Amino acid sequence: MKKISMIIALLAVLNICSCGQKTEDITPPAPTAPPVEEETAETKTLNVASIMNNFSQVKKEIDKKMSCDVNIKFYPGGDNSDPFELLNLDIISGEDIDVVYAGADDMRQFIKNDYLTDLYPLMEQSETLKKDDFLPNVLKGLEVDGKLPAICDSWILYTAVAKTENVGENMENWTPEQALNAFYNMPDGMENFLNYAWMEYDIPNYLIKRVAVDAVDYKNNTCDFGGAFLEMLESINNLPEFQPYDPVGNDNLIKNRSLVSDIYLTGIDAIFTQWTYADFGGDDVTFIGYPSETGKGYVTDASSAIGILETSSEKQEGYEFIKLMLNDKSINKMVSMPVTEKNITDQLKESKYNNMSVHCPRNLPDSNEQIEISEEAIEKFVEYIRNVEFEPYTSEEVERIVLEEYHKCYAGEITPQQCADNLNNRVSLYLSETE
Repeated sequence: MKKISMIIALLAVLNICSCGQKTEDITPPAPTAPPVEEETAETKTLNVASIMNNFSQVKKEIDKKMSCDVNIKFYPGGDNSDPFELLNLDIISGEDIDVVYAGADDMRQFIKNDYLTDLYPLMEQSETLKKDDFLPNVLKGLEVDGKLPAICDSWILYTAVAKTENVGENMENWTPEQALNAFYNMPDGMENFLNYAWMEYDIPNYLIKRVAVDAVDYKNNTCDFGGAFLEMLESINNLPEFQPYDPVGNDNLIKNRSLVSDIYLTGIDAIFTQWTYADFGGDDVTFIGYPSETGKGYVTDASSAIGILETSSEKQEGYEFIKLMLNDKSINKMVSMPVTEKNITDQLKESKYNNMSVHCPRNLPDSNEQIEISEEAIEKFVEYIRNVEFEPYTSEEVERIVLEEYHKCYAGEITPQQCADNLNNRVSLYLSETE
């Protein structure tokens, strides 16, 4: 019995040892975790809504220079569609839009509806285009209640020049009284008040241009076509009957056959050289501008502007796009007056090597003689740009209404007072409808 018990005990021990060895052999290796895929940042998309440009010719260039994808939706005009209304409807309906690129008149409506974000904080965060990089007068003109809702990438300066010797010193931005006095008392031998006045409305349009702008207060949405505007209307009605003239040649300003040159400037370029220097034979000129009681003898026109919607989640990328529009000529090919200090530097630098330039010699009118603009004249013009009170948010529709009514007055269909009353009514109504 003892023998049997011992055998059983021995077998138990052997079994235990055998089981231990077997367990060690068949235990599967610990399961390994599946490989972890590296997380990739989601590619951002900037949605640009444009009335001004479909960007089809420069889309590849934009994609190459932006740090995110750019989706551009173009709103073309048509017989039965208003691009501004279509864009505005998309904004109201909540369509994913980050940047709007539109005319300044359209941008004025977006600003009134509080659609646009303040760009100043984005400038402060930027390393390459800050507030101090812009012309101060341009930014001041674009500000609304201390904020910067939009930036213009293109603008034009309308003004007028005359030989200083013909109008006298200190006549920059002359008054209506000074302009009319010059009209009736031109120097001996001078035949034409306005150079190349081909049509009967040319001189009246010149005389009325700035006082009409001064009659409208876009900030407060009011207008007053009495005062200086009404006085100018009455003066225009008393002008001698218009006689179109056939210019002797292109040297009327040099030979003192014409007094005033009405011009528009799109940059510091060959047009500026010709109109403000070569056409006067290099003589000193004065920017007399358009007659005005406010001391603003010029008119500014912002062709287009860019803003970022307040609802955008890609504001940094939106400002990156704005920087391209302002400084990259391969993307924005518009000729424009300077917006930044870099624009001034680049235009002057490039002009030294470009045969359509400020610095290159220009032929005098009706002569093979060439003349190169002086550095003093360039500095005088740049200083004039810096002192312009930039007004980008005027309305083309208001301008159209003014032209329509005062042309009736000039044609004798209505009196000056009736014209002023009509304008006060029509423009007030338009301003209230767009408020």
